[in-house]
Amino acid sequence: MQKEAIVFAAAVLWGCSGCGEGSNTPEVRIDQIEVVNYDVNYQEDPWGEEGQPDFVAEVSVDDEPYYTSPVAEDSNLPQRISFEGLSFQGGELDKTVTIRIFDHDDDSLNDIVGEVSFVPRDVMYTEPVRHPLYGGYLQVDLLLTW
Repeated sequence: MQKEAIVFAAAVLWGCSGCGEGSNTPEVRIDQIEVVNYDVNYQEDPWGEEGQPDFVAEVSVDDEPYYTSPVAEDSNLPQRISFEGLSFQGGELDKTVTIRIFDHDDDSLNDIVGEVSFVPRDVMYTEPVRHPLYGGYLQVDLLLTW
């Protein structure tokens, strides 16, 4: 009976030490994001364009460029954008991650649609599969894998 109690106590103590860990290294892994809502009156370049926006996401960690997503052309809501398993580990878990959504333009500067921010460690505690982020009219859901 005492052996079972020790095994149970060990499982409780070590079982949760792996929260947010696919291996022995704690990480937050984003498979995709989903643009759920945005301000349709965002500031566009003066040339305008036809059709829906072509969303691209740029990720920075503490304002340092980190990742740029593939372009999702003629985006309708909700629009999923692949992040190809982008992960944050180690010291990155406590830094501010900013996701900026742009309307990709081939012949001019990209038009910013909006931005959201989060700290990866904040989403580790509950290990959600979907984590919503808000920035003004912009709503982006992180679609996480553990």
